Amino acid sequence: MHDADRIRDAAARFKSALKAHPEPMAWVGLDGFVDEIVRVVDLRTSADEFTPIASIGQYSSRLAAAAGKSTNVELVTQQVKLGGNGPLMGEALGRLGARLNYVGSVGSPEMDPTFLPLKKYGEVTPIARPGITIAAEFDDGKIMHGRMEGLREVTFESLVRGSGGEDALRDALAAADVMALVNWTMLPHMTSILRSVRPILEGLAEKAPRVIFFDLCDPAKRPVEDLADAVEVMASFSSAHTTAILGLNEAESEQVARAVGVDPGDNSGEALVHRARTIAEKIAISEVVIHPTRLAGAWGRDGSGMLHGPFCRAPKLTTGAGDHFNGGYVFGRTIGLSPADALVVGKATSGFYVRNCRGPAAEELALFCEHWAANALDS
Repeated sequence: MHDADRIRDAAARFKSALKAHPEPMAWVGLDGFVDEIVRVVDLRTSADEFTPIASIGQYSSRLAAAAGKSTNVELVTQQVKLGGNGPLMGEALGRLGARLNYVGSVGSPEMDPTFLPLKKYGEVTPIARPGITIAAEFDDGKIMHGRMEGLREVTFESLVRGSGGEDALRDALAAADVMALVNWTMLPHMTSILRSVRPILEGLAEKAPRVIFFDLCDPAKRPVEDLADAVEVMASFSSAHTTAILGLNEAESEQVARAVGVDPGDNSGEALVHRARTIAEKIAISEVVIHPTRLAGAWGRDGSGMLHGPFCRAPKLTTGAGDHFNGGYVFGRTIGLSPADALVVGKATSGFYVRNCRGPAAEELALFCEHWAANALDS
């Protein structure tokens, strides 16, 4: 089937599934960042006008030329907004129609006002101070500079305390259709948290969330032994009642493959699906989805798929695009779509985001898919 037909059919099934499963409940955590989006000045022509450095390569050349000499780098703030894998994914889920229960490092003892937009979609529970990110945007990617002291405060104990006790946490998880625990790399206690949460979910049996999603967030700086241990713990959440999904970008999928002792292969479309399957079977997790910029592939016990596009040559915002893909994909899987159809929802959600600096509502996603299928996107 041609991709255009696949996109149209998936969009139709999305609308039908949403009618059958309106307002799925999403419990999401545990990070939170205040993001300052900046451009790096190449040439300033006046007090108000400048030309930004266009590419990461040009920026690296500028920095390399300063070795032994020093230099000055001017940053111009474009936007200050909520950030972190969890808040951005939660926002994507909320815009698509999920009711949100967000728990994480969004303030202590009170919620930081930067995260007020999340309250439009449901509840927000602060359990620790937020991290701070200065995200330098370029035409071909981003460089994220982070301060993460607050994320060390995210522990199972702070999760239980912030939730109002273990019984209250159990009730919140029992009410959720989907649970997402993301940003393993920057949350030093995440593996321990997962080990403590798992018995709670096992006790819920059929009342546990039917979808559980995990995201790593660039694990290159963590020891490979820790990474291998973490993905095995994540895989242990798979059950007859629950689909456990590991979400990976291209680099993360290569790192995970090597960490668990399998050949990552190349990055072509079918090879990507094979990599997802190899990882899933090696660690015994229900499903793996891999999402490079230009395509995405998934393999799981409910099916598999691969999809190209919708590539944007001049994105208005790339920070958070992967989180919006995750939000769209998980939303699709939660309302009952197959992995192949959920890829369309995920790619459309991220494609809309990079063009509009926000995620789509359900109606906007359906219209975006129409334009995508007709090859009529603006960029």
